[in-house]
Amino acid sequence: MCLCFEKKCQIKPGYANQATMEVYEFEKSLLTRMQEISTVLGAREGIPVGASAVRTEWANYVEIAIEPTGWQALWRVPRVLCEDLAIPFPTVIMGTVEQVLFDELKATFLVEAVQDDDVHLPERQTVSLEELWPLKDQENDALNVDRTAECVDRLRFFYQHIWMPWDNDSDDDVDWAGKHLESRVKFYYDLKNKTMSKRLSSHVLALLAEANYIQKKRELLEMEIDEQEENEEDAECADLTLNSKVTDMMKLHLRLNAIKNEIDILENPAMREVYEKVRFPEDDSAFEAGLEVTAEAFVVTHVGTLDQQMQYLNEAKRYIDQRKIVRICDSLQGALDRCKSSDDLYLPPGKHQIKFLEYLNSAGSLRAISSVNFVEACEREKLQALEDIPVVSSKDDDSILLTIDGDYCFENIMLDCANVRTGVLVKRGNVTFKNCCLVGDPKSTTKQGVVVFGNSTVRFENSVIQHFSTGIYSNQNCTIQLTNTIVQSCINGLEVLRGGQIAFTAAQINACKSYGVILDADDDANESHEPRTTYTNYAEIDRPEFRFTGECAFRGNGQANFVVFNGAELDFNSSCFVDQMVTAAADDDLPTNVSLYQSLDMDEDISGDEDEDADSGMDGGRFFNDLDVIRSIVVDGEQQQRGENLDHGSSTDGDVSSELESEDEVAVIEIDDTVIEIDDSVAGHVGE
Repeated sequence: MCLCFEKKCQIKPGYANQATMEVYEFEKSLLTRMQEISTVLGAREGIPVGASAVRTEWANYVEIAIEPTGWQALWRVPRVLCEDLAIPFPTVIMGTVEQVLFDELKATFLVEAVQDDDVHLPERQTVSLEELWPLKDQENDALNVDRTAECVDRLRFFYQHIWMPWDNDSDDDVDWAGKHLESRVKFYYDLKNKTMSKRLSSHVLALLAEANYIQKKRELLEMEIDEQEENEEDAECADLTLNSKVTDMMKLHLRLNAIKNEIDILENPAMREVYEKVRFPEDDSAFEAGLEVTAEAFVVTHVGTLDQQMQYLNEAKRYIDQRKIVRICDSLQGALDRCKSSDDLYLPPGKHQIKFLEYLNSAGSLRAISSVNFVEACEREKLQALEDIPVVSSKDDDSILLTIDGDYCFENIMLDCANVRTGVLVKRGNVTFKNCCLVGDPKSTTKQGVVVFGNSTVRFENSVIQHFSTGIYSNQNCTIQLTNTIVQSCINGLEVLRGGQIAFTAAQINACKSYGVILDADDDANESHEPRTTYTNYAEIDRPEFRFTGECAFRGNGQANFVVFNGAELDFNSSCFVDQMVTAAADDDLPTNVSLYQSLDMDEDISGDEDEDADSGMDGGRFFNDLDVIRSIVVDGEQQQRGENLDHGSSTDGDVSSELESEDEVAVIEIDDTVIEIDDSVAGHVGE
C-alpha cells in the first residue's frame, strides 16, 4: 500500500525526492493468528499467564523481534488524541523511531512529515507501537524491517482485536490465554467473515469501537488526574476540576462494564442466537390478511392530553398515505426497533434520542410533522432560537447516528450530531434531505456531517449543515445536489474526490475556517505547476465536477472559497470518517478513494499555536484512518502482479509468506476501526 506526501520543505536529504511510501500488509488465517499469539503467551510452557503478565510476555517478544531504533514508519494519530490536541482527524504522520520502549510497548517517534501545513506538533512524540506502520523503503538497508513489520502486525492484531479494555482488571489467578484466546480469535473471524447477521454484527462492532474509545479516554483522564494531583495550586479550584474528572471516570467505567457484560455473552456462539432474539425481536403480528408488509407507517407520539393527541394525528393525516397500515409508537427508538427499513416514520416536534445500528433503505422515510423552515431561520440568524422543533440525536457517544445503504428520504428534521463522530453515512443509493438541519459540535475538529460512498446520489433541498470538521464528504463517482442549501461554520464545507459531481443551485457555503469546497483532482502534476489552485469567484472555475445554477454564494471561507489539489498519484478506498461498526461490515464494492499528498511542517513547541491549530482545517479525504480497525483491501487489476507485490512486500521469514492468502484473495491491512480499499481504477499504480 502506498501513501503520497508532497514535500514543500527540505526535511532530510533522503526524503527529498520520495513521492510514495509503501507500508507492509498482511492477510492471515484464523489458525495462523492463533499460533502466533500462542507462541508469544506460551513461551514458558506449563506456566499460566495471568492478565497482568500478558503485557510482559509481549514486551519480551518485542525486545527480541523488533529493531530498537532507526526505522521509518507512518503514525496514525488516534481520534481521541486528535480531539485532545484539537487537530483534524484523521491525521497521518511520517517519521523515524528513535527508540523502542520495550516495557511500555511504545516508541519515541521523531516527526518528519505531516499531511497538512496547518498542523503543528512537537518534533518528538511517544506513541504506541500498534499505531505505527513501518515503511518498506528504509534509509538504512541494514535494518531487518520485514521482521519488525511482522512483529508490529502481531502486536497490533492482538491489542486491537483480541485484548479487551476490561482485561486489564481481570483476575490473575486464571490463565488468560487458556480462558480467552481461542474464543476471542474465533469471535473476531466470525465478525470478519460475516457469519453473524448484519444487524447483530453491526451491534457488536459498535460496542467494540465504543469500548476502545472509552479505554483511550480513560487513559487520558487518568493522566490528567495524576498531573493535577501533583500540581495543585488553587486547592478549591483543583478540587472542583478533580471531582468533575472523577465523575467522568466513573461514567466511563460504568459504561465499559455494561459493554463487557454484553460482549461476554456474544463471544459464546450458542448464546448469540438467543441474545439476538431478545435484543432484536421480530414482530410478526403486523401483517393483516391481504395487505403487503411494505405498506406501513409508524407514527411517533408524545405524552399529552386527548385533544393534543387528536390535533397531532389530524396533522399527521395530511402526510400519510391512507392505504398504509398505521402503528402508533411512544418513541422513535421503539419505532426503529419494530419497523422495517422500507417503512415510513413520522415524528412530532421535540427531542428524540436513538441508538440505531441497522441500515435504512428500501425507499423508506423519516419525516416530522412540522412547519419549521431551517434555511429561513438560518438566514435570519435565528436557528439557535428555534423552539419545539423535531430533533433526532444519539443516546450515547456513538460512531454514527444513521447509516443508509439504499433509497431514503429525510424531511423537516434536525439531526443533532454532537454526540457522534459521523452524522449520516451513505453507503449507496439515492438519499434526499428536504428541509433538514445537521448540526455538529463547533469545538470539535474531528466530526463529519455526511459521508458519501461511491455510486450514490445525495440531494439537499432547503437544508442547513453547520459545525463539522467536514460538512459533506463525497467520494469518487458520487453525485451531490445542493439546492437552496446552506453549509456554514465548518472547517471544510464540502470535499469531493475526482469523478464526483456537485451541482450548486442557489446554494451557499459560508464562514468555513479553512476551505469552502475542496476537490481532490487527478490532474497531471506536470500540467499543474502548483500542487493546489485556489479560487475566490466560482464563475472562474471551469471544471466538469462542478455545475452552478442560480445565485450561489461563497463568502468568508478562511483560506479560499474553492481549492483544487492537483497531481494525486494514488487514491485509496477509505471510510476514514467512520468507525469499526461500519468498516468491518462495509461491502467490497464501495470505492471511497483518498489521496494522501500534503505539505510538511514541524514545530518544536505548539503551546503558542494551540488556538490557531484548533481552527485549522484539513480535508479529510487525504487521510488514512480512524479508531480501532483500518482494514485496507488492495485490489490489483493483474493478479500476477499483485501476487508479486505481496510476496516482495511481506516479511522474509518463511512463515510470513506462507501466511499470505492465495492470489485470488486480497491483502488486508488492519489498523484501527476504519477500512481503506484501493479500487480497480488505481490498482495498476500499486506496483509502481
